[in-house]
Amino acid sequence: MPKRHEKIKKSENYSYYWDILFCCVPLMAMSYFYYGPRPILMLIVGLVTAYVADCVAAPLHGAGYHSHEPSSEAFAALIVLMMPASAPYYIVVVATIMAVLVKEAFGGEGHYPFHPAAVGHAVAALSWPSVMFNYPTPGTKLPLGNAVDVALTSGSNVSLVAGGLPSDSTMNLLTGNVAGPLGCCAILVILACGLYLYVRGHLQLATVLPYVAVCIVLPWLFPQLNGLPVLSAPWTYVRQRVYLEKYVLLSGAMLFGGVFLACEPVTQPNRRASRVIYGLVLGVAATIFRFFSTYETGVCFALLLVGAFPEWLDRAARRAERMKFMRKEEKRLGRE
Repeated sequence: MPKRHEKIKKSENYSYYWDILFCCVPLMAMSYFYYGPRPILMLIVGLVTAYVADCVAAPLHGAGYHSHEPSSEAFAALIVLMMPASAPYYIVVVATIMAVLVKEAFGGEGHYPFHPAAVGHAVAALSWPSVMFNYPTPGTKLPLGNAVDVALTSGSNVSLVAGGLPSDSTMNLLTGNVAGPLGCCAILVILACGLYLYVRGHLQLATVLPYVAVCIVLPWLFPQLNGLPVLSAPWTYVRQRVYLEKYVLLSGAMLFGGVFLACEPVTQPNRRASRVIYGLVLGVAATIFRFFSTYETGVCFALLLVGAFPEWLDRAARRAERMKFMRKEEKRLGRE
């Protein structure tokens, strides 16, 4: 790729990461409203850790450290937003360092095959599951220090996995007044951030729409509800399916993953056809992880699973386009 095009591409990526950081502001404001200043301090710890880790790790590869490249800070912010507001600061540090190491191990910004924020969160989730998937009740003003004495509760995904339905009202789901990851619950704010990213050209509908469609269609066709046949006809038990879809859409990290994780410019495919397939596969994987595990943020594990396919999808798309062009040329030459 010509150097001028590389600079343009990197400039677009930098803009994406700055916009991600900008979108974190309203989400952190909602967290401050529900939990006090502790989430803000968690974010500061993550940002400082990302900066220091970037400065230390970047010189290990040829590209070196770029002072105005904010991807590590953006990954740290996303990791914090997927954590409980009561998570210890050392988990924030460990998860952020893992994200930066994954990024720098493959050559720095623009070269990593897996979403670094997903890697960091997955490491924290597998290492401290009891801490990462128990949440304080909104309205609890958390202490700035250790929050071990705070009463915690499980998220909505525990009820869904067990075949039940959470009891949270629609308004509470929309405004984030539910127990869950501190940045993943305020659905109205997440949708507003998604609209902003779309206007800025960062939200790729070719990826997001297939992802969301699969996350909706699979639970409708195969509802996991107690007393409801899994293989029942999709036009039966409509009321129960609608209630299930409400919690599928408005709880957990499904929408958060589609808005903030699925369209990462380095890890998603470059071609439109490839993005459609990528979104479909990501939706299937995210739904499986969500309904067969207690992880509220199963989309992170889905991202790691499908992270091996984008480059292959782009190559397959290029090959298909080339063959289509050759067939057109053969027909044109045949007519002549």
